[in-house]
Amino acid sequence: MTRFTLLSLSCLAAAAQAADIGHRFTGIESCATSGCHGGGQGNNQVHVHKKDQHVNAQAAMTQAAWATQLVQNLGLSNPYQSARCNVCHSPLLTVNPDKFVPDLTAAKAGQGVSCESCHGPAEFWLRSHTRPDYTHAMRTQLGMRDMKSLYGRANACIGCHQNIDPEIVAKGHVPLTFEFDDFDTRETAHWKDEGAWLGPARWLTGQAVALREVSWQLSKAPATPGSNMKPVQDRAQALAWLLRKTDAGTKALSGGSDHTATQAGADRLARAASSETWTKDSTMKLFRSLASNAREFGPTNAENSAPAAQRGFLLAVALRRVHLALKMDGQLLAPNIEKSIDSLFEFTKSETSFDGGGFSRMLEQIEVELAKM
Repeated sequence: MTRFTLLSLSCLAAAAQAADIGHRFTGIESCATSGCHGGGQGNNQVHVHKKDQHVNAQAAMTQAAWATQLVQNLGLSNPYQSARCNVCHSPLLTVNPDKFVPDLTAAKAGQGVSCESCHGPAEFWLRSHTRPDYTHAMRTQLGMRDMKSLYGRANACIGCHQNIDPEIVAKGHVPLTFEFDDFDTRETAHWKDEGAWLGPARWLTGQAVALREVSWQLSKAPATPGSNMKPVQDRAQALAWLLRKTDAGTKALSGGSDHTATQAGADRLARAASSETWTKDSTMKLFRSLASNAREFGPTNAENSAPAAQRGFLLAVALRRVHLALKMDGQLLAPNIEKSIDSLFEFTKSETSFDGGGFSRMLEQIEVELAKM
């Protein structure tokens, strides 16, 4: 099993792997005592976690409008008892009983996506991870997953926020788009990142990890006409196109059709991006580079194709995330640009009716506004 294969597994599978070498799950209640993460202000991570969407991940399986049809299409009698669904919607329900400490069961360990689904089985690091004399490196050596690193965090999240079986999508599950910066800032956070201009680093890290994962999928099951992998191929091409619009992506990605080479290049890019330092000037340079692609959506570039729609959607999201960093960290006030970015999404709502010409003209408006600065 390669390093990249391991990275492509779901967050549960990574935790289960740790359990295979002796680490066992201790359950959410082991985290929730008043003297630890169930206490008052500053030590109330468990209480904050109970307010975010991860807690309700299992219940969400049947709440979507398309869920009933998906369950029927998959031939499931009860999705709550399906490991295929629970591996992401309630990961600890798929763990073997001997991977829990004595007297703990999967039902007691934590429903939905709980603490150890992301941080890993806590048996060997539970008592020591709050000690002030322990460094972060010492904690991770004991098996605690590195969630301070943007690279480590993106790896933990993407397993369930993008890596979905193409057959499940073909049967009716909505396609998943991994937008790490959006997820990381929109979720009710029980942690605090330090520093400014983290948005561009999160965005670039997340997109590089996303490309690495779809490249891995394609290296194992190449897309063929009419196969479930065609949307994965379209997404891979769109991600590679977008990342090559960045300075770091141009250097890391060759632009060829070798999925294994792209996988390796994207991983190098993600590792570097996670620790890159950004400023207002470098962020504005990235924004201008992203906005200067109007010509790539003209009539000679298959403007109404599904791949073009994928590129347009990812570019619109990128512009929104980078603009938000300029607005929040750089106090940029540009309401016309903000409105234009919102309008870009109107052209990308449907791959079958993507208006590449309109999308191109809206990008040109953003360039006009940028020229005034």
